[in-house]
Amino acid sequence: MQNFEIAQKIREIRERISELREEEDILNLKVQNKIREVEATRERRDQLNLQVRELSSKPREILEKRKEAWDNISGTNDERRRIFRDMQPYLHRIGELRKIRDAFNAASRGTMERLLANLSSTRQDLLSSDLSLKNELYMFDLLFELRDRVLVKLEADKVHKEIVRVKEVDLAKYNHFLAEIEGRIGDMKNLSHEGLMTAKEIWSRRDEVREQSQKEHRAFLDGQKEISHLRKKWYDKRREIQDLYREIDQWNAEFKKSPTERRQSDMSRKQAEAVEKFKRGEKLSLEELSLVVESGQMK
Repeated sequence: MQNFEIAQKIREIRERISELREEEDILNLKVQNKIREVEATRERRDQLNLQVRELSSKPREILEKRKEAWDNISGTNDERRRIFRDMQPYLHRIGELRKIRDAFNAASRGTMERLLANLSSTRQDLLSSDLSLKNELYMFDLLFELRDRVLVKLEADKVHKEIVRVKEVDLAKYNHFLAEIEGRIGDMKNLSHEGLMTAKEIWSRRDEVREQSQKEHRAFLDGQKEISHLRKKWYDKRREIQDLYREIDQWNAEFKKSPTERRQSDMSRKQAEAVEKFKRGEKLSLEELSLVVESGQMK
C-alpha cells in the first residue's frame, strides 16, 4: 500500500473519530439530562413516601383516642348500671303502688267526676222523688255504694300521687344523672364515629399518595435503566474511538515498513477481512475464499 493510500486511510479514520466524538457528546448530554430528570423523580417519590408515613401515623393516633373513648364509654356504662341498681327499690315501689292503684281504680269503676255526678243525682232523687219503699231502699244502697266507690277512688288518687312523688322526687336525681350519662355516652360515640370517619378519609388519601409514589418509583427505575442504556452506548462509542486511535497507530507504523513488509501486512489484513466475512456468512470472492482456505478457518 502506497504512502498516499495510508494517509487517506488515516484521514478517513480521523473523520470517523470526529463523528463519533459528536455522537459521544450528544450521548453524554442525554445522560446528564436523564440523571437530572431521574433525580427529580427520586425526590418526588421520597417526598410522597414521607407523606405516606405521616398519613399512616395519624390514623393510629386517632384510633388510640377512639379506643380511649370506648374505654370511657365502658366505664360510663358501669356507672349507669350502678345507678340502675340504686333505682331498683324505687322502681319496685312504683310497681307495687301501681298494682294497688289499679286495684282501687278497678273497684271504683269510674272516674271521680262521673262518680260524684252519680252520687249527687242519687242523693237528689232520694230527697225530691216520691219513691216506694222498695225503690227507696235500692236508692239508699246505691247511694252508699257510690259513696264507697268515691272513697276507693280517693284512695286510688292518693296512691297515684305517691307514684308521681316517687318519680318526681325520689327518682328525679337518678334521672338527672342518667340524662347526663346518656349525653356523655352520646358525645363519646359521636367522637368515636367522627374519629373513624376521619381515619378512613386519611387511609383513602394515604392510598392515593402511595399509588402516586409507586408510579414515581416505576418512573425512577425506568429512568435508571435508560441511563444505563445511554451509558453503555456512550462507552461503546468511547471504545470504538480508542480502537480507531490504535488503528491510526497501526497505519502510522506502515510508513516505516519496507515494501515487502507492507505487502505482507496488506495480505494479512485481506485475509483477516475475508475470515470475518466467512464467519458472518457473507458471500466471498474467489480471492477471499482462497485466503480463508489458507488461514485454516474453513473446516
